[in-house]
Amino acid sequence: MKPIKVRKTPRNFHKAQFLPYAYVHRNKAPEGVLWYDVTKNAEYPYCLFSPFYVHSGIPIPGMPGRTSDTVEGIWQGLKVIKKEIAPRYFRGIGKKRGGKPSGHQFGTDKRLLKLEEARRRIYLPAYEWVLENKIPQEIIDSFLENIYRYVPQYFYDYESNGVIGKDLPLAHSAVLVRWLNRQVT
Repeated sequence: MKPIKVRKTPRNFHKAQFLPYAYVHRNKAPEGVLWYDVTKNAEYPYCLFSPFYVHSGIPIPGMPGRTSDTVEGIWQGLKVIKKEIAPRYFRGIGKKRGGKPSGHQFGTDKRLLKLEEARRRIYLPAYEWVLENKIPQEIIDSFLENIYRYVPQYFYDYESNGVIGKDLPLAHSAVLVRWLNRQVT
């Protein structure tokens, strides 16, 4: 006798989708499809999803007891440029840091993290912590309700790269989409 397969997800749902900015820039949302701008310049409350948004109190991965105001501040502050990190980026509005990084610092580890590992150990945990602790639950619930109601919804920011290991700026909207879809599986 074959074991019974238990379906973990409901039959009628439409997963959230990542929309590369290059596509958004040239097209409009079809009727019945929701497009969400989650950039720092988006309307409230969608701007809350930007890694540049000042949430404050975000734990810095690898630095117990230390916090940052923004996810971008963590990412830029832990970049090692000219053999130095820049903790000043942990405070205030998130901003880009100039220079060619040699890697990312994780805690007191002497070995610098390469891009993909840094994204997995620093950026993703910090961004997902914000999703779970700083975004009002009713906003998350509205996205999840749309998933279950089979409403197509697409999320975008200013980047077109949704691949964590690709050496291009990572779209935080792709991270958001993966996190939302994990909530329904």
